[in-house]
Amino acid sequence: MSDTAVPQGANSTVTSTPMAQLWQPVLFRSMVTLLFGIITVFFGAPDTLGLCLNFGWYFLVLAGSHYWFVRRLALPRGDTKHLALLGAAALQAVAGVVIFISVNTVLAAWLGGAALLLMGAAELFAALTSARSQLRSDWLISGVLGLGTGLLLPFFINAGPHALLGVSGGGALMTGALWLLSALTLRHDVRTPKRK
Repeated sequence: MSDTAVPQGANSTVTSTPMAQLWQPVLFRSMVTLLFGIITVFFGAPDTLGLCLNFGWYFLVLAGSHYWFVRRLALPRGDTKHLALLGAAALQAVAGVVIFISVNTVLAAWLGGAALLLMGAAELFAALTSARSQLRSDWLISGVLGLGTGLLLPFFINAGPHALLGVSGGGALMTGALWLLSALTLRHDVRTPKRK
């Protein structure tokens, strides 16, 4: 696949390699994750409905961002990373719908934990099977954060909706900051000086 240059200004060009196309879905994911984390910080006294509405939109939009990201990766359809990441995104979407409809704290904690756990595992798998990828370290850290948050979530059921949002929001803020730096790095790395 050859690189093509798209003029972006007098001093730079942006190449259209597969990595050059990833910064947008990575940036979108970081913004969604940071927004969810910020909402959990300022949501003073959420009830079960507030918990489920926030988990619902978050998992649905996050699943969409993962789908966009995997499509931009341009992996072969049979590739195990492709299947793992898309499978985890599908579970996040299902979890988002079920949590949104059910309005149940226990179900939200278990399904939310499972969705975060599976995405974390998929990202760890992607990191461990991508020795040369620019995203390897990001997947590794994000995977560990997802696994940790997913494992912790059910233990906070008795503490109520505020604690569940706090745990998931803390993980989201750390993950969002990581993916924001990754997006900015990807964007910077694809900019090359224009040859005269």
